[in-house]
Amino acid sequence: MPKIIELRPRKELLNNHFEKYQFSSEVIPVTEEINLPKKVIHRVPSPGQDSLLEARLFAFHNHLFQSPYDDSCWFVDEDDTLWCFQPDGTLHHVHSLPNSSPRSFNSTISFASEEIIVVSSGGSSLDVILPNNENPEQKVILTLKEIDSGVLMDAQHLQENNSLIILMSCIIEESNKKKSKIVVLNYSIENVESPKLSRRQELVVNGSVDYAYIESSGDSIVVLSGDPARFTQDSMKPVHESSEESSPGVKIPSHYWSQDEDSVIVWVKIPERHNNAQVVVDVTANSLRISVEDEVLIQGNCQFSIDPDTATWGKEANGFKVEVMKAAPGQMWSELIQGNTEGEHLPNERLAAEIHSRLSHLCTDASEVETGQPAIGFNADQLEECDLEGNQSYLQRINLEFHLTTHLAILGTNNRLLFTQHQRLCIRQDHDGCVWHLQEVPNDWQLNHESTFPGFGYVEASKSNKKFCISPGNGHYVVIVEDTRHAFIYERPGANARIARQKIVDLGPKALSIVGAVATNEYLILLTENQLYKLKV
Repeated sequence: MPKIIELRPRKELLNNHFEKYQFSSEVIPVTEEINLPKKVIHRVPSPGQDSLLEARLFAFHNHLFQSPYDDSCWFVDEDDTLWCFQPDGTLHHVHSLPNSSPRSFNSTISFASEEIIVVSSGGSSLDVILPNNENPEQKVILTLKEIDSGVLMDAQHLQENNSLIILMSCIIEESNKKKSKIVVLNYSIENVESPKLSRRQELVVNGSVDYAYIESSGDSIVVLSGDPARFTQDSMKPVHESSEESSPGVKIPSHYWSQDEDSVIVWVKIPERHNNAQVVVDVTANSLRISVEDEVLIQGNCQFSIDPDTATWGKEANGFKVEVMKAAPGQMWSELIQGNTEGEHLPNERLAAEIHSRLSHLCTDASEVETGQPAIGFNADQLEECDLEGNQSYLQRINLEFHLTTHLAILGTNNRLLFTQHQRLCIRQDHDGCVWHLQEVPNDWQLNHESTFPGFGYVEASKSNKKFCISPGNGHYVVIVEDTRHAFIYERPGANARIARQKIVDLGPKALSIVGAVATNEYLILLTENQLYKLKV
């Protein structure tokens, strides 16, 4: 069984006094504006790529990639030329990719080390750019063929054995249903003229893969996906799908509960063997117990006091419902039964609408821009069963050698992923955006709540034309980039500050579609189809 990690924000990093992001008319200067030699073309799904998994993969693809070792930004143009935009503002040609294989996806770039770069053109081959010790001005190009078409998620160079681990995500179809496939490739590059594939592993996810990276040791990967990832293939050892190692051991919640300002509602599933038995409910001022025959379905002390005299209950089509009134109306609960982690809290629609009304001031009217651009979205015809299943996401740390999920964090229905960095995730917690640092520690793994953007969960949800959401390494601000012309910058407020600044970038009416964006500590880099902008934040 994996170690369950609970995402509990640090109270000292939450700001209950925050009121709004105030629009600032401060001009954001453009320090560099470069006309590209060739356009950056955004590929769209082909007729056979008609699932929501593929639509999302194409619609929100960021064509600009930042090296984690410096502030350089990399992209591939329509001629399959790899370009590097240096921190000093210069743009130089690095490599021309071969154009022999057909492209199924947009180009992706990953940085295995400070000097080793892996590039995918979206086809069935990868180009690895290596340093040339004899002639530093010229790079060594290693081409890896017979690769599954997909997108690069990460790459890691292990110096001790001179191996290269590559992590990719692909879309496959099984039984007329689209799924995500994670491919882990391990190459020996001792001889760059004849690289050897030493190991290939595959995992399947019944949903999207939103984030993945390889740990520095190469022993484990971390995956955030819409469904648990499970091993299906390993070229070095058999995969036992029925064993504990192939499953993260995710349990279905034993109960669900919701609340408004006055009451708490609990739903439990009655086991089929007890369908005709009588359900017994015991309610006191501090506790709740639901049982059927000799089986206890839920039992324990409530977080706060309730009124036992007004409790009601009864069977429903999909289970058994109990409603109790709060002894202190307006008191919001963070858990139903003290210490019970087997249930799931569901948001209350009426209460959510009321909170929405109360928080609408987080985005001031002056910050809204009439863009005139179409909303980025998907129609119902693109939805498949896998797209509608499971309102949770799963953050897994997976040991590659033993096919074992060692650590697992479950993100509930209201824990939306806002943005990612290499080992950081910003996750919506209630209405805030909490930044978590994924830390590798000896023989363990930890998620550390590092900082908070108060109210940003609501702000992000209000931006229907959002294409990218990015933040720099120091986490001082976050940017929402739209498809055309505009970007919105939100500065992280200080401790207990009531107001933070919001600034707007406007590239002008003649700007083409924004296809890439990178945030550094001092600059925002925006890539359109024909230009590159560097703005001083």
